[in-house]
Amino acid sequence: MRFGKNIVDGIFLERPNRYLARVEVAGEGKEILAHVPDPGRLPGLMLAGRKVRLVHQPSEKRKTDYTLVLVRHGSIWVSVFPVFANVLIQEALMERKLPFLEGYSDFASEVKVRNSRFDFRLGFSVNPAYVEVKSVSLVEQGQGRFPDAPTERGVKHVKELIELCAKGYRAAVVFVSQRSDTRTITCNDDIDPVFGEWLRKALDEGVELYGMNCKVTPTTISLNKEVEVIL
Repeated sequence: MRFGKNIVDGIFLERPNRYLARVEVAGEGKEILAHVPDPGRLPGLMLAGRKVRLVHQPSEKRKTDYTLVLVRHGSIWVSVFPVFANVLIQEALMERKLPFLEGYSDFASEVKVRNSRFDFRLGFSVNPAYVEVKSVSLVEQGQGRFPDAPTERGVKHVKELIELCAKGYRAAVVFVSQRSDTRTITCNDDIDPVFGEWLRKALDEGVELYGMNCKVTPTTISLNKEVEVIL
């Protein structure tokens, strides 16, 4: 998947708030404000002086003309656009390229169940499967850690997947780490022990947990390898 047509290089300066970044456009010397799609803390990534890549998307409906999509971390690029995770999984479902989710007849996205929405519902001959996708940006020594900020929404989703599983449905969480250096994924108990507690309960109750890392180039992102979720 390509990020966009108009990609601009820059140097990250600071983050005035969780949705904005102040960036110096490379080669021009001017400073601009860019939208940060990931409102998480992004520890170890949003550091002054880091190279970044921006998509230039001017519009009267936008507060900024730029969106920050990539951060350079050592020798790799890291995506900070959480929605890409859902797009990548949707593309893989369309192409039937997810080894851990096979045999479905059809699928739908943004499916409402009572008062909640789930990222995907897969149709099977007996009962459908409900799937939630979580984007992982924090990686320490090859281990992806989710979340990087407390997530009440994440806890709510896990609880609801447990309920669906108890009713006989198949339920799963797919963690997508939008970087290539992720070898395993776990819950980040230091940041949100409640999420970790409920994720372990979910695993015990039959909710399936899967992980993927990604190949990220300066202009594209794609699913790469399946990685183990270790709790």
